[in-house]
Amino acid sequence: MSSSDWEKFLAEGKRAVEIVRKGLINRGINAGESRITEFGTDEDIPIYSSDNQRQLFWISVKSVSGLVENPRILPFGYQGWMCGEVESKQWVNPPAAIIWFCLVNGMSWGAISPSRLSTRWFIYPDRWGTSVDSRKTRQLARKVYLYPSWLVPPSAIINKAEIIAYVQRLAQE
Repeated sequence: MSSSDWEKFLAEGKRAVEIVRKGLINRGINAGESRITEFGTDEDIPIYSSDNQRQLFWISVKSVSGLVENPRILPFGYQGWMCGEVESKQWVNPPAAIIWFCLVNGMSWGAISPSRLSTRWFIYPDRWGTSVDSRKTRQLARKVYLYPSWLVPPSAIINKAEIIAYVQRLAQE
């Protein structure tokens, strides 16, 4: 796989973040550009106060490359919607919301992060290296394993209108 193919692969996530960010701005939410934290992790969409003086919270955006028509029905083989690597320092202070964006049809949905993820969500895979990431393995032509990630069960999924209303409420507090 060439470096340009890998760049296209990574660009999917960036494209989803930008689409969601523009949608939030169009709804009057002060959504900033993605940034890298002091821990070296990324904050997809930081949300700032109206005067830009302080960051209120941030939103994690996840791109979905396959067709999703009902986010409460998981694709075959899924146990939940992946929302972030367990090792990542960003989960010390979880985002206020997670938004998934389907690149095929433009559908989006979300979840509200609990303060203690482990009480509501679960980790998959249980140990690093036990599950092959089939998509990255195909793209890179070498075996790539999934890192342990939090999975959000379908029962915790909310629709686009609900997640937008939640973000708007937080941004006005």
